Amino acid sequence: MAELRTSAPRRERGTDTRVIVDVDGQEPLWFSVAHEHAALLSDRADHVALAMLMPAMKAGRDLHIGGVMTDVLLHQINTDLQPLLQAIHPEFTMIRVDAEELAPAGPPRPGVGTGFSGGVDSLAAVRTYFLDGAVPEALRLTHLVNYNVGAHGTDGRGLWHARCAPLAEAAADWALPFVRVDSNLDLHYPQIGFLESVSMRNAAAAHVLAGGLGRMHVASAKHYAFAGVDSGGDIARADAMLLPAVSTPALTLSSANSGMTRVEKTLALIGRPEARYLDVCVSFDADRSGNCGQCDKCLRAVATFEIAGHLHDVVPRIFPATPYARNRGAFFTGVLASDDPFAHELRSLAAARGWRWGVPTRTRAVIERARREGDARLRHAARTRPGLALRRMLRG
Repeated sequence: MAELRTSAPRRERGTDTRVIVDVDGQEPLWFSVAHEHAALLSDRADHVALAMLMPAMKAGRDLHIGGVMTDVLLHQINTDLQPLLQAIHPEFTMIRVDAEELAPAGPPRPGVGTGFSGGVDSLAAVRTYFLDGAVPEALRLTHLVNYNVGAHGTDGRGLWHARCAPLAEAAADWALPFVRVDSNLDLHYPQIGFLESVSMRNAAAAHVLAGGLGRMHVASAKHYAFAGVDSGGDIARADAMLLPAVSTPALTLSSANSGMTRVEKTLALIGRPEARYLDVCVSFDADRSGNCGQCDKCLRAVATFEIAGHLHDVVPRIFPATPYARNRGAFFTGVLASDDPFAHELRSLAAARGWRWGVPTRTRAVIERARREGDARLRHAARTRPGLALRRMLRG
């Protein structure tokens, strides 16, 4: 298949400042920021290589990047990064990536950013690197950033603006600039899901801002205990390995708070003023105000507070009570039946707090696990001796 080629980046100034590259046979790829943040934009094409690498590997097409690329990044793409991506996505093909021009990295800029969504992980990063005070100046946040690179669904710009509004208020409260990076990157990932590529999408957007930011704290979604290569496509599990491979001497992307579980980060919000900005919701309703209380992430957060004995500290102040109550039983069943890392964390919290799941929940969980595994004996045990069946199930 023919080589995929891109042009050198160019800037256009309209209602915002846009960095654009032409892509062979496709829509031009662009990223944009408000004019007031244009000084943060990089002149290099590093972001283009990171943005187009996964689609090129998926298509099995060598990739030629127009303009100037940082030599270190290109070397890492052609050595360690591609094998890691292929381990996560075995259907990907190793390709050759080259650039029109290479240059060594310049000195890192003084800005320090973090992706800020209002979620548990991003609030933990803000707390660690800004609110808690005891942080070296070289690591202290100077900017909050939010990317529109596919998390808000197809044609999700309206939802993105709705989600950004309260985040801008939080940034104003903390006297930090709030940089919104818009993009059409999602158009270039028609066969690669967001969760399967989120780390690379966000890394590309971070490099767009390397003209002003020299470090980006990437809020960790997974504890070190669950880090690793997931050949099923869960790219976030590999962040601790992937982020060094997408960094350069001019821009360091580092995993923030990988040593904390999601449960620990959630409970750390209790009694904290920044908890009022908590927005974990993945509902695609652009007209929503606050958390829906019934999507998986809302249910997980409220369940964490409930199991820890702090339900009334957050409901209904942050989450609506009725949707959670309606979906609570089914969610608990899923927690007991799942091998997901976050389910493991909730079960560990429950054991530590002496939480009792109840016989109906345990029975449904064993039946659900048995249904997934096609195990008739486990289904029978669930109906006759649910406690023993549950212990067998959790031992694997």
